[in-house]
Amino acid sequence: MYQFMSATALVLSLGGNVLINSKKRIGFSVWVVSNLCWIVVNIIAVQTNWFQIFMFAVYIGLNIQGFISWKKNKRDVKSSERRKSNG
Repeated sequence: MYQFMSATALVLSLGGNVLINSKKRIGFSVWVVSNLCWIVVNIIAVQTNWFQIFMFAVYIGLNIQGFISWKKNKRDVKSSERRKSNG
């Protein structure tokens, strides 16, 4: 189980990076799932690493903030482009 969760978290983490680098907002959602997997990995480890659990919990918050900001910035850019084309 530990190895499977580690591998899953690894693949999702890398996938999230690829998506964000490709300017795909869904990458933040993939990162949230990968960070949840990393938290589970650290909980089921032989020795629970509370510092890493805290770090991945913070990452989840940052991913959610990025997801929301990305949507807001995209909406602001579209609004700005409309004003430029109209005026």
